[in-house]
Amino acid sequence: MRRHLSVDPRLALLLMLTVLGAFAWLTRHPESELVRRAEEWPVVGQLATAFRKAYSVSGPSKEVLDGVQRTDKGDTAQFDVDVEGVDSDRVSARPQVWVEPGSQVQVAPRGGSEVVATVELLGNYSVIERRGDWFHIYRYSVDGGALEGWVLLEGYVEPSPERLHRAEPVLPMAAVAPSADRVERARSFMEGGGIEASCGPYLLYTDAGPETDPCGQLATQLEETYRKRYGLTPVGEPAEAIFWFNTRDAYEGFIADNQRIPADKAGHAAPARGYLALHSEDLPRKAVATTLAHELIHLINRRSLGPALPPWLSEGLADELAESRLEDTGRLVPGELGGYSLVSGNVIQHYGGLVSAARLKEALETSELPTLDELMEMGSEEFHEASQETLLYALSSFWIRFLLSDAPGSDAVGFRAYLEAVASGQDLEPDLLLRYLSGDEQQREAAFRTWLRFQATPIPEVVRAEP
Repeated sequence: MRRHLSVDPRLALLLMLTVLGAFAWLTRHPESELVRRAEEWPVVGQLATAFRKAYSVSGPSKEVLDGVQRTDKGDTAQFDVDVEGVDSDRVSARPQVWVEPGSQVQVAPRGGSEVVATVELLGNYSVIERRGDWFHIYRYSVDGGALEGWVLLEGYVEPSPERLHRAEPVLPMAAVAPSADRVERARSFMEGGGIEASCGPYLLYTDAGPETDPCGQLATQLEETYRKRYGLTPVGEPAEAIFWFNTRDAYEGFIADNQRIPADKAGHAAPARGYLALHSEDLPRKAVATTLAHELIHLINRRSLGPALPPWLSEGLADELAESRLEDTGRLVPGELGGYSLVSGNVIQHYGGLVSAARLKEALETSELPTLDELMEMGSEEFHEASQETLLYALSSFWIRFLLSDAPGSDAVGFRAYLEAVASGQDLEPDLLLRYLSGDEQQREAAFRTWLRFQATPIPEVVRAEP
């Protein structure tokens, strides 16, 4: 007769409660030493990393409050205010460590683990944990959001005071690819997850269908056009991705986690994070092509000049090429203004470089146009102030267009020498450009304003909106 092993039900219950209790404790303490050590074990290491990431607080929490904003007309409008808090376990009260440019931040303290980001400038980071030469670091910035991960700092010593006070040169940087998490997030807002395709040398993730057909023509030719126009050679090859959303709602959903990205624009670029994003809902192809060109140039700027450019230079270069005349082949024609009119019912809207010229001429007549000196002195916050941002974009691009022209007072040689100086890492002082331009400053300002008054502004091509 076969004997059956019997188990005391009280013992089984105790064992089950112990297991459940341990699991509950681990979900509340995903950063515990036990989980960290498990990450280094064979077989279960990846599972432990996934467990920690799933139950860790990975970024700033958000609280939405009601608010009221007064408009230019004096009335009020409701809006949401996002108040961001930082996890108290990761604040800068912890010990800190200096991380050099080029250091790779990884998801786990072992070679070969996924790279989260590459540090671009010397900076100090909060240390959550240290294991030998591996440091678990965290840093939060308003512009870039939270960055957390492991960095290998062999034989770490504090930088000398001379090193800390030495300014980092802004140099061209190789392209980076977007993280798998960012690609997954972008595709989660696309119908059916979108498709993976190519747009010239860039990866393309999209659910926009035939709308993206001209993408490859524009992207393939743009870098060579940039090279010839500005005399700069980008380092390396493109590695970024393009997230092209079919609807505005999908695009706004994607950018909702970063309140600094303006939702009223049709696209944005994040070169350090390896992507640009845009949507094409209710927009004619020329408008989408202009947005795509503008954002692609931001990616090329990083590889040609470096990050953290003065706003007038960054946006001026992007608009100067993007607002050029666009041929049917997708090739931009530098030096020639582009533009079009969009007719929808009884409403006509004008877009492009020709409209920017008209806007500048109007500001010129009303004495509202800043000088080149004032433009170069502007920081990012002042430059992107809503009331004047559009005008300053146009002014920046037309100064570049003027300097590269053959008009009296222009100086294409001097401007390209300035760009080369920026690319070589010279300090980006506001007066750096003036050191490379020939002639008298006041005469140059007067020549620019005279040239601006004679910019041709014919009626742009009419593009009828689809019903």
